Amino acid sequence: MRISMPCHIYEELLLKRLMDVVKRFSCDCIALSGGIDTSVILLASVLTGLKPRGYLVIYRNGLPKDVIYVNHIAKVLNIHVEHLFVDSSNVEEIVQRVVECIGKENIDSHGDGGCIEIRNDIVFYTFLSKAIDDGCKCIFTGSGGDEIFVGYSFMMNKVSYDLEKTREKLAYGRYPELEIGKCVGAKVVAPFLEESVLELAFRIPINCLRSESMLGKEILRQILEKHGLHFIANRVKTPAESGAGTKAVCKSIYDE
Repeated sequence: MRISMPCHIYEELLLKRLMDVVKRFSCDCIALSGGIDTSVILLASVLTGLKPRGYLVIYRNGLPKDVIYVNHIAKVLNIHVEHLFVDSSNVEEIVQRVVECIGKENIDSHGDGGCIEIRNDIVFYTFLSKAIDDGCKCIFTGSGGDEIFVGYSFMMNKVSYDLEKTREKLAYGRYPELEIGKCVGAKVVAPFLEESVLELAFRIPINCLRSESMLGKEILRQILEKHGLHFIANRVKTPAESGAGTKAVCKSIYDE
């Protein structure tokens, strides 16, 4: 039987579970976008005494949106960030390696010939391969944040029962960054997907995840707010392709 508690109690419990996970793995590196998900994982790491090295991917030929947010949180939490630049001179080689990693059967995951998949996976491959070269023992990612804590726009108008079923289904779905990590030999740790975190997450009432602001991930935003990260907490969802600027790599039928 589910016993509902005030949202602030769930915030405290969730942060504690995340801190337990990051302390157990003690990764020395983290993929950073300056978004809600990776910022919460970084906060949990710093609160346990860890200072993981951050990795930010920037596509020179695009319009990257993550830079200002990553630089902000890196300064506030006092961590070092590696800026990894990709441009038209090496992007094709990265695309080929991405296809080799995830397989041609997974490229067209969005039904647009593979454009969206590739634009996002370029980001994942770039930071994971560099982390391996740098000797990172493991890399934290924010995988699962959108799926579990209601970060996608299509989740905003679902009735509670349908939304809970959707969350449970997506939480155990496909994560390309984890596939690529396995391919390149990187140990990727996704704290949101650890069973101890999922067990709690699925007990959190919908009103703690989806507020009147309709931004989603309300509980994660509140955690950031309460630790002084207001600039990050109010950020709207930005896919990896837009954050890194790799949206300029190809044209999808879904582009506006």
